[in-house]
Amino acid sequence: MYALSLLGIRQYSNSEVRLYLGRYLALGLEFQLGADIVSPAVAPTFSDVELLAVIVVIRTILNYLLSRELERERREVAPQLKRDDAVRG
Repeated sequence: MYALSLLGIRQYSNSEVRLYLGRYLALGLEFQLGADIVSPAVAPTFSDVELLAVIVVIRTILNYLLSRELERERREVAPQLKRDDAVRG
């Protein structure tokens, strides 16, 4: 999206690009969390479980905060996008 905006092929606002990247960042965090949960499943030690618990807490907090930020941004951008579509259409 950003490259298309730079090249002038399509026009995306900075907020649209941020929302797009934020969604994929949240998805990536979910996959990494799943990988971290599966990795110590073979032969877990107590230190592996402790580390996993810390990672789960940190990533859950990050994902929650990112989701809140994306939702706030989406609410702010939605009226602007509707106006822009009305002007273009």
